Amino acid sequence: MKLAIRFFISVACAAAFTLPALAGQNLAVAPADEYFGRQKISTLGIDNMIRDTTARVDYDPTLASRLVGSLAAAEDALEDWAHKYPTDSWIPKRAYEMSHLFWRMHSSDANVLADRCRDILFRQFPRSRYAVLAHAESQAMIAPDSAPNAGQ
Repeated sequence: MKLAIRFFISVACAAAFTLPALAGQNLAVAPADEYFGRQKISTLGIDNMIRDTTARVDYDPTLASRLVGSLAAAEDALEDWAHKYPTDSWIPKRAYEMSHLFWRMHSSDANVLADRCRDILFRQFPRSRYAVLAHAESQAMIAPDSAPNAGQ
């Protein structure tokens, strides 16, 4: 009986000291029905835009430059999501994938947006596996410019 009482007192003390420390941390993950950015896109919508744009660029790379604007709306939503839920573990993968997709578009506007995605990754999630991977990458590695050289 004394052992059981000691156990419950120990658990209560541990909770009393641990819970206040956790209360100050933002451990939230964005709910699926919350909308972000100027276009009010959900987390699922961001995923869908990344997947759909990737499929289009894979099918016809010449479309890439025309898809920057629509994917820019998803990037704006990703930034808003990262601002509201700065520790959401779902964000790094999306920022990483989106930066690669923007690089594949080979335009100055897309490169700026890729840098914004990478900034989220490096600033908010520097120890995530996606940030570690991204540090070792460059645009030339991920999306080499396949345009034919002039004069050949």
